[in-house]
Amino acid sequence: MLKSNSKLDNRFSLIGTVCQLPKRLKSPSGIEHCKFLLEHRSDQIESGFTRQAWLKMPVQISGNQLIEKTQSITVGSKLLVVGFITSHKTSNGLTQLVLHAEQIEFID
Repeated sequence: MLKSNSKLDNRFSLIGTVCQLPKRLKSPSGIEHCKFLLEHRSDQIESGFTRQAWLKMPVQISGNQLIEKTQSITVGSKLLVVGFITSHKTSNGLTQLVLHAEQIEFID
């Protein structure tokens, strides 16, 4: 039987290009947040066939240690983002998955 480690049960990494100008906010408790859309396009092999994978994933970065790294993120930046995913309700009541970043690396 596999033993669960909740931190490792929800790990997600995605390489993509920033396709929306980052929005910076500060919560009432003083925590800095940065939000943007990351677009991913790739060819994947599934059951021996090539399949195009495409998505736009909202990314949220919170906390002072990562926020400094976001200062140089612009539209067109290519990033590797690692973190966990969770659902958020949008203002129109829809549910969407959001990648909460714990690591960010710029890709040349």
